[in-house]
Amino acid sequence: MNGKKNKERPDCFRCRFLRITHEPAHPYECRGMGFKSRYLPCLEVVRASGAPCRMFSPK
Repeated sequence: MNGKKNKERPDCFRCRFLRITHEPAHPYECRGMGFKSRYLPCLEVVRASGAPCRMFSPK
């Protein structure tokens, strides 16, 4: 997975803001942006804004 794709969007699993909620309807939480989602937060951010996540902070 190295290459252009990784440069376009951050990897949530390497971000300090990602939390697993164990809620079946919303298993992922982004504490940086303050929302829960069924999908990875980085995908939700791109879907909603069209831009990559700006809150990414490596662990």
